[in-house]
Amino acid sequence: MPKTDIARRVYNHTWKLDPIVRSLLDTDFYKLLMLQMIWGVYRDVDATFSLINRATSVRLADEIDEQELRAQLDHARTLRFSKKEMIWLAGNTFYGRKQIFEPDFLAWLENFRLPEYELSRRDGQYELHFHGRWHDTTMWEIPALAIINELRSRAALKSMGPFALDVTYARAKAKVWEKVEKLKKYPDLRISDFGTRRRHSFLWQRWCVEALKEGIGASFTGTSNVLLAMD
Repeated sequence: MPKTDIARRVYNHTWKLDPIVRSLLDTDFYKLLMLQMIWGVYRDVDATFSLINRATSVRLADEIDEQELRAQLDHARTLRFSKKEMIWLAGNTFYGRKQIFEPDFLAWLENFRLPEYELSRRDGQYELHFHGRWHDTTMWEIPALAIINELRSRAALKSMGPFALDVTYARAKAKVWEKVEKLKKYPDLRISDFGTRRRHSFLWQRWCVEALKEGIGASFTGTSNVLLAMD
């Protein structure tokens, strides 16, 4: 995979160039397994998912522009599973099992789209809710958190110029690689990536996954992010 100049992309990006969620596979694999169970067993059950900011001292509505948040949420709602993605899900072996996803479920998934959302502000916080059938609303969990986290990161970096960003990411990469070097001392250790919902950005998560693959080889068992695993 060609290496991305993350600092340059961060400096240049707009939401059109770098959408935070670029595929419905940009989620944790367990969500798809849960989704199949929910769709099969609890198809008529309604559920509401809501954003809860545990760090109440962080006033998200003061840090994240509402228009940018709505634009990213709206973009995520335009996404559909591509033909390539559906073939990959249908034809791969997961946990040693072929066809872990049932054909009827995949036929339904092909037309899946994220449901509508409700967004408001109160006391410096966003109130974000997703209402509907459980098999629809559950798929908002990971992308909604990823969008909030990356928009907060973008807001923090917005005032930085290209050289400052370059230095910042160079230092971050060096810190990650220092940890990789330490992990090499424990060849029996097994590590996997579960960082999607709390990631700094998609590009940074992808870089870290590639760094672990190269740095510790077989000790890195993979990533829960389906899109990164497919790529």
